[in-house]
Amino acid sequence: MKKWMILAIAGLTAIAVTSCKPDGNETQAAGETTAAEGGSAAGEESGEESAATKTGEEMPNPYEDLDGPEGLKEAGLSMEAPEGAEDGKYYLISGEIGEITFTLEEAPYSYRGAVHAEDFAGIFEEFEEEVSALSDCGADEDLLVKTTVSGGRLASWSKNGAKYTLYTPKPVEDEDIFTLCIELIGKN
Repeated sequence: MKKWMILAIAGLTAIAVTSCKPDGNETQAAGETTAAEGGSAAGEESGEESAATKTGEEMPNPYEDLDGPEGLKEAGLSMEAPEGAEDGKYYLISGEIGEITFTLEEAPYSYRGAVHAEDFAGIFEEFEEEVSALSDCGADEDLLVKTTVSGGRLASWSKNGAKYTLYTPKPVEDEDIFTLCIELIGKN
């Protein structure tokens, strides 16, 4: 009986989490697609309703639209879009993770920061084993850059008690990602 209850709870939780999709006021990690853009949320293809829909409840939107970097300062983050960035949008996720989405030289980016959250990059891809590191870049520790199996790049660093990540699904050269990160670190 315990196994059945655990499986039922896990299944309902999975359905509720996967049925949450952007409504136009939310953002998504660079490169992700929604059901409206050609992706599909769990349960849509089989006609299943989510647990939230069945009970009449809506999942709360964890994304708060911000007018600019000032709103991120309230979360203890010093973040700005880089020079030349297009389509810059600022968000606060669950009240503690800052995010700026932008396009630079035709590559989409997701730039995130957090003071208290762990593993907040939102990238759920497999990574290559090799990690590039850069010391003396203005961060509190080495600037680390990993490459996803699909060619995307994820950079991470910390400064002034906060942690930051920069992700693009595009295959950006080491020199370009390091240069962009150093610019962002200078604004932290």
